[in-house]
Amino acid sequence: MTFLLRTFTALLAAVGLAIGALAAAAPAHADDHVTLTVTELPGQVRLMPGEKIELTLQTNRTTGYQWSASTTGKKKAIKVSKGEYTPSASVLAGAPGTTTWMITARKPGKATVKISATPPGGGDPDISTLTVIVMKESCED
Repeated sequence: MTFLLRTFTALLAAVGLAIGALAAAAPAHADDHVTLTVTELPGQVRLMPGEKIELTLQTNRTTGYQWSASTTGKKKAIKVSKGEYTPSASVLAGAPGTTTWMITARKPGKATVKISATPPGGGDPDISTLTVIVMKESCED
């Protein structure tokens, strides 16, 4: 029982430190914007208008798979940039790079970004999703 109590206390302390770190990392001014980086799908995020998400996925062009992004739902709620490929810094042949999309919250609403990995020669793509909920701006004094 003592072990469980110590473990629970340590867990609460870790959560408290994590919350404190997040609060310290929050923007100091309303004009500052934080960019969230997403590296795994599926997922869901909530944003305020003007905030951005950087969606970065591992890409290995030597396999022949192609990424594509599409938006469903309230399309005007977000803006999705064209995916930008960055090659690996490795000198090894076939080393994977990354593809990055910048997603900007524009208007309140719910949109889904569908990321498709189409196999070489066509076929049914593997589809992952990121649901973006753009919240109404808060009323602050």
